[in-house]
Amino acid sequence: MMRQPIRQRFLSSRTPAAMVLALAALAGGCASLDPKPDINRAASTVDERSGIAPVWTEAWEASLTSWDGRSPLKVEQALAMALRNNREIRAEVEQIAASRADLVQAGLLPNPVLGLTLRFPFDPVSGGSFVGAQIVQSFTALWLRDGKIKAADARLNQTVLDISDKALRLVAEVKSTHTRIDFGQRMVALTDENLATIQKSIDSLDARIRGGEGTPLDVNRARQQLAKAQAERAIVVRDLAKERRRMLELIGFAAESAEWTVEASTGVSDIAAIDEAAVIALAGSQRLDVAAARSIVEAQRADLSIEEKSRLKDFGLGADFERETDGSKSIGPVIEVGIPIFDTNAAQIAKAGSLARVALGNYEAVSQRAVREARVAWIELDSASRLAEQYRSTVLAISERNLTLAESALKSGQADVTVLLDSQREVIDARRTLNDLERDALLARIALEQAAGGRIPSLVAQ
Repeated sequence: MMRQPIRQRFLSSRTPAAMVLALAALAGGCASLDPKPDINRAASTVDERSGIAPVWTEAWEASLTSWDGRSPLKVEQALAMALRNNREIRAEVEQIAASRADLVQAGLLPNPVLGLTLRFPFDPVSGGSFVGAQIVQSFTALWLRDGKIKAADARLNQTVLDISDKALRLVAEVKSTHTRIDFGQRMVALTDENLATIQKSIDSLDARIRGGEGTPLDVNRARQQLAKAQAERAIVVRDLAKERRRMLELIGFAAESAEWTVEASTGVSDIAAIDEAAVIALAGSQRLDVAAARSIVEAQRADLSIEEKSRLKDFGLGADFERETDGSKSIGPVIEVGIPIFDTNAAQIAKAGSLARVALGNYEAVSQRAVREARVAWIELDSASRLAEQYRSTVLAISERNLTLAESALKSGQADVTVLLDSQREVIDARRTLNDLERDALLARIALEQAAGGRIPSLVAQ
């Protein structure tokens, strides 16, 4: 007896139900879950700021392919491999897909609710069965939809900017590590040259002692210098080995062999090509963490707007069908309205307003920090580049001039070989110090580019 009324109930409620579902589909929009356009947007930003295009839509490499692990590692190779294979940055990229899903979800209405009622009499003789059906669609989200989409879109933009910023920080770290390896290799070469010079001094002093012209004290002092230089070399080699292993982790191959070298870095560009005011302007316009913080402000403002429109918690429309015990049938509209008596959403509005002010304060703090970091980095580069140039033109130049004079004095018989050897050691020491200063200048340039939010055209090596 019940099959026919149920069929009639569905036929009778088909039209309003179809209208509700059509409206829900229309409100759902056609946003795509595909995160590739957003990932490509982040990759394009990194490419624009670093000159290296990340490959984030493909899997990371399982083995070395773009580099054989033996030939000198170029900085461009290291950057490309790090952006593709570094596990931390690849994990961060997945956050884009999550934010894209949140954006799609923000545009959807909640699903309609279908309620069925079926009652049987205790005494079948006295009456028939009762059948009822109700379908209700909540429309509260309809007037909140634009605000939710705006908030989710701002958070997606923040995610893209944040990941781009982290990728640029990875770029800076790879460049810095490559630079330290490069200058560590140079320091090993200079230390070996120093060891050879000290050994020549020892051989010369031994010869003088055999000729009755020297004392054992002179030889012992030279041997002390040799032992000290050997210890210094061991420290340089240790630090160099650590940096190579750090580079392997950054490029995604921590377990590979560390028996390789890097290609030499370029010199530091002229600091006069950019002034402090230009750096401040770049920090304000290029810094991605500043832009990401600004997106959070927009998202929190949208959240506040949503809460202000949410005083009416629930509003639903639907259709109701009933079949009475006497066989009569009826259908009519259903309206559900939540009455804001106890909860007027004032607490959530106050909370959203507070979070909006927090976001604004954080944005201002990030902006201030960006300017400070850029200015400090500019000072570091200014000082390091000037100091390196001053040392090159004074200390090293004088040491090399003294070596030339010592060689002339030795040829004319006005000085012995120890004077020449001392002058040689002074030149090597000056070159080692200059090596450290040039390394610091290059590291300062990398730090300035990062602090300014990307490559600075006037500081890019030709």
